[in-house]
Amino acid sequence: MTSSDEPGEDIFVNGDTPGTGKPRFRKVAKTKEMLSKQAVQTKKILSKHAVKIAKQAEEHERFINKVTHLLGVLGFGGFCFLLGARPQDIPYVYCLFYVIFVPLRWIYYRFKKWHYYLLDFCYYANTIFLFDLLLYPSNEKLFLVCFSFAEGPLAWALIVWRCSLVFSSVDKIISVLIHLLPGIVFFTIRW
Repeated sequence: MTSSDEPGEDIFVNGDTPGTGKPRFRKVAKTKEMLSKQAVQTKKILSKHAVKIAKQAEEHERFINKVTHLLGVLGFGGFCFLLGARPQDIPYVYCLFYVIFVPLRWIYYRFKKWHYYLLDFCYYANTIFLFDLLLYPSNEKLFLVCFSFAEGPLAWALIVWRCSLVFSSVDKIISVLIHLLPGIVFFTIRW
C-alpha cells in the first residue's frame, strides 16, 4: 500500500476492493453517467442555438439576395444606357469589370476549392483581351484574334454552358459577363 492510498482501498488483481466485492471503477461509471447527461444537455443547447443561427442566416441570405438583385438590375440598366449613350467607353467598363471581379472570383473559387475552373479558356481569352485593350490597342492581328475569340467560342459558351442571367446570384452574373462582355466590347470597337 502506498502513502497516498486510504486504508481499505487496496486493490486486488481482479480490480475488486477488499470486503466490498464491488469494482473499483464505480466512480468511473458515475462520472461517465454524469458526462453523458451533460453531453445530452449540451446537445440540446447547441441545437437550439443552431436553429437560431440558421433562422438568422436565412434572414441575412434573403437580404443579401435582395441587395444583389437590386445592384444587378441597376448595373445592367446602367450598362445598357452606357452602351447606347457612350459606346466608346465600353472597353474601359470591361477593363474595370475584369480587374475587379475576376480577382474576387479567384478568391471565392479558391475558398470553395473550385480554383481549377479558372484554368478554362475563357479566362485566358479575357486576359488576352485585357492586354489587347490596354497595351496593344493598335495591333490589328491581335485585334482580329481577340475579335474571333470573343464572337466565336466565348459567345457560343453562353449557349453551350447554359449561362443564365440571374440577378440574385453574383456568380451567375459574373459568368454571363465574362462570356458576353468581350463580344460586346469588340463589336463596338469594330463598328
